[in-house]
Amino acid sequence: MNLLKVSLAVLLGLASVIYADDKADASTGERADKSDELKTILLQRLPSMNVEYIAPSPVPGMYEVMASGQLIYVTEDGNYLMNGRLFGISNGIENLSQAALDKIDAMKAPIRKARLAEVDEGDMIIFKAPQEKYQISVFTDVDCGYCRQLHREIPKYHDLGITVKYLGYPRAGIGSPSHAKLRSVWCAKDQLGAMDNAKLKREFGSDTCDDPLVEHMKMVRSFGITGTPAIILDSGKLLPGFVEAPNLLKMLEKDAADQEQMKKESVSGL
Repeated sequence: MNLLKVSLAVLLGLASVIYADDKADASTGERADKSDELKTILLQRLPSMNVEYIAPSPVPGMYEVMASGQLIYVTEDGNYLMNGRLFGISNGIENLSQAALDKIDAMKAPIRKARLAEVDEGDMIIFKAPQEKYQISVFTDVDCGYCRQLHREIPKYHDLGITVKYLGYPRAGIGSPSHAKLRSVWCAKDQLGAMDNAKLKREFGSDTCDDPLVEHMKMVRSFGITGTPAIILDSGKLLPGFVEAPNLLKMLEKDAADQEQMKKESVSGL
């Protein structure tokens, strides 16, 4: 049975639960938020689940839950769980799952921004644009094809005034061969040359030192990053994956405009 059939079966199985919930809330016209109760139930039944966010979904009787970087849907009684995308079709096709992910990311963005501001630039490897207009922070791995593609794009980034500030994310984990390769780059006397060699030539040194990669990995987990490359804009917004230079510039310009608008609204609201 494929995922679509499983998802449909689960939704059909929930019909009586959803119908009962709608009747129970008809007297008030509002849906009770049972997020705290559901979180308690989930942690009792799935102790290893890392619940980062939980809120009512657009579907009555179901909640959207961000757990270990993945968006899932759970019935409010905690008896049924499903993954996959949720679409609304009452007014065309609307990707409700993406809307939820965007909302969650917007909540996390200021936290990422503040945390990155605390990082010593000496713990990053920075490819600075000669005429800098924007900066991006990039969590990278040397054993990642799209990370190498992004690195090859840096000259184009620089032409547009975009500085790249690298942080390490060995996806295989601390102590892995990927970690050893990244550590050799961070510990090299010529870090920029070592990164070029690692990304473009697949050549690695053997330097070791007290590297910052363990701290970088802590940020990876707290930021909800699950893959590389992971680009973080000045606002703290996360862009998962490689982005070509012209598209990245448009995103940076929009991000800067959005931040300026938020500042204006904040001042006018005082």
